[in-house]
Amino acid sequence: MEECYIPTKEVRLFCQVTGAGKPLLLLHGNEEDHTIFNNQITYFSDFYQVIAMDSRGHGRSGHVRGEMTFKKMTNDIINVLNYFQLNKADIIGFSDGGNLGLYLASHYPKRVDNLVVVGANYKPEGLKKKDFLQVKGLYYYLKLLGFISKSKRRRKEVIDLMWHQIKFNDADLKRINARTLIVVGENDVIQKKHTQMMHKLIAESMVITIPETTHFSMIEKPDVFNAIIKDFLSEKI
Repeated sequence: MEECYIPTKEVRLFCQVTGAGKPLLLLHGNEEDHTIFNNQITYFSDFYQVIAMDSRGHGRSGHVRGEMTFKKMTNDIINVLNYFQLNKADIIGFSDGGNLGLYLASHYPKRVDNLVVVGANYKPEGLKKKDFLQVKGLYYYLKLLGFISKSKRRRKEVIDLMWHQIKFNDADLKRINARTLIVVGENDVIQKKHTQMMHKLIAESMVITIPETTHFSMIEKPDVFNAIIKDFLSEKI
């Protein structure tokens, strides 16, 4: 296992690299870090060169004051791929990391081979109403405290990725030409109709629902999750 910090113009990005073979980049969700993928890192490093990065403002990567946008975070991914001299990689993105994977595949299609998005939503309204209201409530709470607390201001900027920063449209998804697997839990926070709309808009996509799981299917049923993803990446499904 190798750990490194990749410099960019704005921020240093932490990456953990395990295994050898075809590159597989893991993108975690909001307020998480690469360790959310511990079960996947252990499994997939037997078959791939697994690159698990901490997004800016998360984990061991740096945080720059100001808006965190999917455009900036996608540029971070390009910097990571360039650092490792990779033309393209397979991508697994969870939650906000899935949204980031969608943005990457839409705007930099040549850098993505196969794409797996887990519990992703390309519009904030894709969340179930109760969960979206929780995001908005937390945002306003942190915005208020952010006037007196640096840590709360930074956390507000991260939470905002789930609201104002999701500026995708249907055309963005229609541009995606990568083979795409959309994974959701049976009891996910993502609305089923939103998942089906994503599937409709992405030409080479398929949807798999993992029974008896929530948003965190990769943690709740790692063996089932890993087998499904491995079959997809191996083009067995």
